[in-house]
Amino acid sequence: MAHITAISLLAKQTGANRVVTGVQIPYPCGDTGLPEESDRALRKEIVKSALGALQTDVGKPTIFTPNVVYTRG
Repeated sequence: MAHITAISLLAKQTGANRVVTGVQIPYPCGDTGLPEESDRALRKEIVKSALGALQTDVGKPTIFTPNVVYTRG
């Protein structure tokens, strides 16, 4: 299982094996404040990171960070 969350350190401390860093607490898989195309690209990278996490063998809680540069505003 891969846990996508904006509070990745908390998820790691609670023992989640695969933690994917999300964006915001209410919207961990995207940002509704971004233009639609940018939000879609952000969501795609987060999901790709989660799929990569699922394919990675881990022996302890591990944080995976999507390959995105996140700027807003």
